[in-house]
Amino acid sequence: MVGPATAQDSTIEEAQRENLRVIQVRHRDTPNSESPDAILMIQRIEQTIAHGVRLTLRVKRIDSQRPHGSNEFCWAACYSQAGFGNAERVKLTDKECRSGGDVRMRLSGLLGNRIGTYLMTEIVAWAKQWPTAEVMQIKLSWEDEKPGAWDGMNVQRRNRFYEQFGIEFIPSETESSITARSKYMLANDLTTDDAERAWSLNIQEMNASDWLVEQQRQLEEQEGQLTKTKRMVANRQTTIDRIEAHPYRYAACRLLTNPLAWGCLAVAAVAFSLAKEVVN
Repeated sequence: MVGPATAQDSTIEEAQRENLRVIQVRHRDTPNSESPDAILMIQRIEQTIAHGVRLTLRVKRIDSQRPHGSNEFCWAACYSQAGFGNAERVKLTDKECRSGGDVRMRLSGLLGNRIGTYLMTEIVAWAKQWPTAEVMQIKLSWEDEKPGAWDGMNVQRRNRFYEQFGIEFIPSETESSITARSKYMLANDLTTDDAERAWSLNIQEMNASDWLVEQQRQLEEQEGQLTKTKRMVANRQTTIDRIEAHPYRYAACRLLTNPLAWGCLAVAAVAFSLAKEVVN
């Protein structure tokens, strides 16, 4: 919980707490594939600010298959104490507890693979530590509902996304640009169980240090395989050089050291001997 504000809180942010983690994302239709479709680095930063707390999730795609274009973005949330005529509140989609703000996932080619669900689960779990805080209203934009928006299925995906956190909406009849507003709720009413089950189907989470250790192990293993392959190639090249320098000597050596060749010679000798006896 956040303690009482001091005179310096309005101008100075306290030391931030942060950690790094890595998630390996597989396509939702092939969650058991051997290799992930994407690897994302998640930097979690929590800051105590004036009269509240801010959480920022910095997301960056780090795998070698990332396409050109947008491969990183930030998702922020905030908590604000009661005061100045405002109730204790949390906002799930912005770094400031005020009107406005949204989240745009700028990750090319990864839409629909539960990355948003994973991140929102982190945000909601963080917000629930203030159970009596009011969840600030989320507004749905008409832009999400235009025919063909995104892949044409954005409305259904968006609705399922919010429902798994216990967030419900009331249709808006007063603003043409806002189609619905979230119902009043407290942070304690938010849920994460369904969301955790969903993202764990195709997303694997690792501590960044553990992931780096695993990458180092794989690198050493690949270097060992590469060294073995180079040694085999060098041995074969030596053999080729020897053959090209003395082709007849090599052929004779191969013949003398080949058991099959000796067997053929023995059979030929017996056949010759039998043929000679028949002639005589």
